[in-house]
Amino acid sequence: MSLQKRRIAFVVSFWSLGGAPQVAAKIAAALEARGHEVEVLYLYRRSEHPLPPGPCALVIDRDVSVSLGYLLIPWLLFRRLRRFRPDTVISFSPLAHVLGQVVAVLSGVRGRVAAHRVVCSEYKPVLRFLDRVLGTIGAYTGIAAVSNAVEASVAGYPLAYRRKVRVIHNGVSRIPSPMGRAQARAAFNLPAEEGIVLAVGRLADQKNYPLLIDAVSRLERTHLVVAGSGQRKAALESQAAALGMSDRLHLLGHLSKEALSDLFRACDLFALASTFEGQSNALLEAMAEGMPIVASDIPEQIETLRGPDGRDAGILLPVNDPNAWTDAIRRTLGDPGLRQCLSDAARERARHFTFDRMIDGFEQVAGQE
Repeated sequence: MSLQKRRIAFVVSFWSLGGAPQVAAKIAAALEARGHEVEVLYLYRRSEHPLPPGPCALVIDRDVSVSLGYLLIPWLLFRRLRRFRPDTVISFSPLAHVLGQVVAVLSGVRGRVAAHRVVCSEYKPVLRFLDRVLGTIGAYTGIAAVSNAVEASVAGYPLAYRRKVRVIHNGVSRIPSPMGRAQARAAFNLPAEEGIVLAVGRLADQKNYPLLIDAVSRLERTHLVVAGSGQRKAALESQAAALGMSDRLHLLGHLSKEALSDLFRACDLFALASTFEGQSNALLEAMAEGMPIVASDIPEQIETLRGPDGRDAGILLPVNDPNAWTDAIRRTLGDPGLRQCLSDAARERARHFTFDRMIDGFEQVAGQE
């Protein structure tokens, strides 16, 4: 798809290793490769990790969550937008919607798109209220929802808001690992023959890791590997110790995309127990790898895993029933035929969520004013 070349600024609430900050950088890089002039502006820093390669910058280079830095951000962002003079500002995350799009209006930017990455009910009440007002009165010229479930979360909003919403699903672009199972397990110092369940994502309450630890703790010769960093690490380690499975819980921290691809090859089953999502990139990557999936039965996961024929490309389970998770993991690890069936279904379903399709969607909304 080729549209008129645009100057596009992405505004993201903060830089971290979370999904939205990284996805914004990937989308920006893809649009730049299509000939658009692109800039990614993170309002402040929440991680000491370096910024992604490409046209990425911090509006203020520190964590301002408990400082007066918030007062500087609008003025500094205004100066950057006036200097870059974008045709369109696309905001990721609630603070970026509110601060970023108000500043975009004041800067004279004609295209202003709020990209919702999680269900809006999870926004802080003040930001949710302001987002609703701004989208209704015209501060946004377009709204992108990452899933039908996210679109449904604004069903009670005024028509002036809802008529601007367009669903743009996430898409994956990945290079498969050259490693085999044994080599990948050795690379991560994982046992050669025991069952391994993989979870990927920040160590945050949203990801519901205590349920997975509880479920796996009841299974012999079964390990839980988690790729992700966050503030809940000590609590998860304490839970594992109390359940006698410290030697079967492997918290690997944040991994590069290449390392994560290798880790997929080492594991037998992918588990995502989140209590809410927008649309999980980790889930899509696991599906594209052809991993058997067990996932929470929240609307966002159902939408991703359920095909148009009504069949599920994974096992969907309640978010609060560790017994059901234990049974499903035991059954899947113990049945090679079931694992192959789930693997084939996941890989087939993943073909619906392509990276190019996602970029097409953002290129189109960036061209609307």
